[in-house]
Formats: sequence, C-alpha cells, structure tokens
Amino acid sequence: MAESLALIGLDWNGTRLSGWAFDAEGEVLGAFSALEARRPELSEYLPRTHFHLGEWIGSAIEVPVIACGDIGLLAPESLRAEMRLPVAATEAARLFETAGVHVVPWVWQGEPADVSGGAETMLAGLGEDHGAICLAGRLTRHVQLAHGRIVRIATEMTAELRDLYLTGGTLALGPDQAQAFDERVFRDWVEMALDTGEPVPVFAVEAAVLSGRLHPRHKAAAVAGLLIGRDVATHYDPGDEVVLVADGPLLEAYGLAFDCLGAEVEEASAEGVLQDGLVELADLAGLLGED
Repeated sequence: MAESLALIGLDWNGTRLSGWAFDAEGEVLGAFSALEARRPELSEYLPRTHFHLGEWIGSAIEVPVIACGDIGLLAPESLRAEMRLPVAATEAARLFETAGVHVVPWVWQGEPADVSGGAETMLAGLGEDHGAICLAGRLTRHVQLAHGRIVRIATEMTAELRDLYLTGGTLALGPDQAQAFDERVFRDWVEMALDTGEPVPVFAVEAAVLSGRLHPRHKAAAVAGLLIGRDVATHYDPGDEVVLVADGPLLEAYGLAFDCLGAEVEEASAEGVLQDGLVELADLAGLLGED
C-alpha cells in the first residue's frame, strides 16, 4: 500500500473516526475505524487524529491527510461561509491546514439556523447540481441544490430520537424485549405519519402495544416508521425526485418510506459518496498533485 498511497481521508462522526487510504486515482487501498469512549472536545480532535493515524499507519505519513465531519468545527470564524456557494469548488478553496491535516469546514445556514456537519463533503462526492438530496444518518440532512449551490439545509434528529425513545422513558424497551423488523408494521406506521393533517403522537405506539393491537417485538419498527414517515412527509411531496444517500438499515427504511409517499428515488451509498467527496475536494485543492 505504501508505494501507491497518495491520500488519506478521514471522517469524524460522533465518537467514531473512519479513515481510508487512496491511490492517485481515488481507489481505496485500505480502511480503518476507531471508536472513542466519548465525543472529543475541540482541542482533542487533532491529537486523537494523529494518535489513531499512528496506530493505523505505524510510520511517518508522507501523503496529504484530509478530514471532514465533526472536526470541521475547528474552522476559524473567517471560514464559516454561509450557504448558496458552489459546493465542491468553494469547499476545496476553503480547506485549511492545521497540524498537517487539511480540514473541510462546515457550511452554515442563517435562518433557520443549521449546519452542514459533513454533508458538504458528501455533496461534493455526489456531483449533483440540482434537486433534493436526503442524507440519512444518525442526523438526517435534507438539502436542496440549485446550479450546484446549496439553497437549503434542514437537519432532523430522526434516528437519534428513535434511539432515545426506545432506551429511556415510557417507550423504553425492557432488557429482554427482543425486536424484529417487520416491513408491514413499518409501512403501516409510515402511512399514519404521512397523513400530516392528523399527526399521530409517538405514544400511540405504546398504546397499541398495551391494547394488543401491536406485538411488543414490533415496537421498534413502529416507532421507526412513525418518525421516518413524519420526517419524509415534512420535507417531500408525492412525485418528488429525491436522491437518497444512506447505507444499511437506514437505506432500506427511508427507501420504504419514500415508496409509501410516492416519490421517485435514486439511491447512493453514503460511505461511497463520502469517499468520493474526500478525493474530489483533495483533487480540486491540488493535494493529489498535477493531472
């Protein structure tokens, strides 16, 4: 790997650091991930980054390192550009180097207040100029693009809320309450959420279990259906064309919700788009050398 290594790309997301080694063509040569006990403080991102790189590479790093995600908060205030800027070219120009790491700064939205939080890198990798983009993750970001510029960002805490409901409070699952995903149950609760004229409270899931209308092992599927359905109904309409960027269960769940809504969906891998974005920004910034 050492001979063909041309770039290292990193993504900080919560307590997880993910990294990829790329050759000059942007092909992945290797990957790693590390999990911190807690989310790093701002002052800890660079030391923890170098520690994990040393654990992975094991020697002096002689290629550029580009990092995105939560580490983007390190950007000085002068680089906190607001949206409506061409995503890829602008982000590449705004990269800043600190302690040997080229950091991708976030894009900020004024009213209502919002931030890209790593979405800017994924948008650079997606290569779309127009349309609605749904970046589904622990925080799901809905982005509207026009002429390669960010028009709107709306961040929803959908997956995080699902976990909070199911781990604490009235809807919390018991220690022995095993769960099984059921597509029919999920779709039923999505359909209820899509009727925005009569919003369904989340407690309805608990009430359905207590009344025997919902099997306890399908509680998680019902909560997910209600929250994801509400998320989708808030930001999209039937017939909309949407690019859904996600992986694993979230790709399946949001895909089913968009199907219930009647939207036309094009799917893309979140990890693949993120990798492409890191390479694209590094290339535009001249980190991969001359063409």
